[in-house]
Amino acid sequence: MAGHPAPPDRPVREARGKVARARPSLDNLTEREREIVSGLVHGLTNKQIGFVLGISHRTVEIHRARSMKKLGVTNLSALLEIAFVQRRKLPEIETPDDRR
Repeated sequence: MAGHPAPPDRPVREARGKVARARPSLDNLTEREREIVSGLVHGLTNKQIGFVLGISHRTVEIHRARSMKKLGVTNLSALLEIAFVQRRKLPEIETPDDRR
């Protein structure tokens, strides 16, 4: 309503809203989860990532699912969107092309 001062807690509520809308950070992932995300960014399949890291593709799927949950995304596209923006935080991993 016009003419009424803002409630005193309004800045606090606005700040909370900004925090809730903050972009998820790859810093919240474990090193292994960041390795998995790095493989996905390089376009590798779960099977290829598993081969490069010396783990099973099923383990890759588990780490991928945990990463997605921590970042609050429900699909690979959303995960990659976050990862591309923050790609400097991802470790370099050897791709199958690097082995030639």
